Order: sequence, then structure tokens, then C-alpha cells
Amino acid sequence: MADPTTTNKFLILLGDGASPEVFAHPCGANARSVTLKNNTGEEVLLDCTDPTGTVAAVTRWTESQDTTIQVSGRVATESWASWKAWAESGAVKNIQVHLDIPLANGGGYWTLPAILADFEIGAEGTATATFSASIVGAGSRSWTAASP
Repeated sequence: MADPTTTNKFLILLGDGASPEVFAHPCGANARSVTLKNNTGEEVLLDCTDPTGTVAAVTRWTESQDTTIQVSGRVATESWASWKAWAESGAVKNIQVHLDIPLANGGGYWTLPAILADFEIGAEGTATATFSASIVGAGSRSWTAASP
């Protein structure tokens, strides 16, 4: 039996809004996740030949898509000003979600506009301060395949 090939090359990068835009990993961020969601609509359709004698089928379709990102870690002074400014402004910022693996394995990244929905800072005792951030998509995401 062969072991799977795994990767730790999954990163959330925040854009700086410049032109050209530069994307960087927020210093101190240790945990990250992305949820890609298809929001569905549904309708119950009766059978055309026996509408009252056959159990109706539920038909579903995708109405919209959403992206939610979670980032957490230790508060780093190198990235604090960026987090603070984003939290206070409520601005839409471009982000990238990278799966940095070879093209042959499906690697690449999504780019999307996003809003910082929640930002929490905490600490216990004399431990270093921690943060958690919830980021929500504010528009369509686009996929860019890894370079060959």
C-alpha cells in the first residue's frame, strides 16, 4: 500500500491594494481554513404521467456561491497595523487562497474580494496575544492554475 502524497503548502494571502497588487501571508497566522459553499435553490416537481400516484422529486440547483476564510494565530507586530486598519475600515480587500502544489496535482489559487467580518484578540495570563479572523467573500472567486 502506498502512502498518500500530502502538502502543507496551503496559505491565505492578503492584498495590499497597491498597483500592481502584492499579496503576502499575514505574519503570526498559524491556522487557516477556507470553506467553499454552493447555496442551493430547490423545487418539488410532480411526476408528469402520474402526478398524484408517484412520490414527487426534489430538484436542486446552485443559486450562488460563497467563500468563508478563517485565520488565527499569534498577534505579530509586523502585521498588526494591517489587521487593525482592515477591521476599522470595513473595506473590501483582495485576498488569495493558495494550494501551492504542482499544476499536475491541481495546484493554483483563488483570488476574490473579501471583507474582514470578525477580528478577535485574546490572551491568557502572561502568554502572547492570540487572534482569530473571519473573512467573507464579497464577490466572485476566480481560479488561477499553477504554472507548469
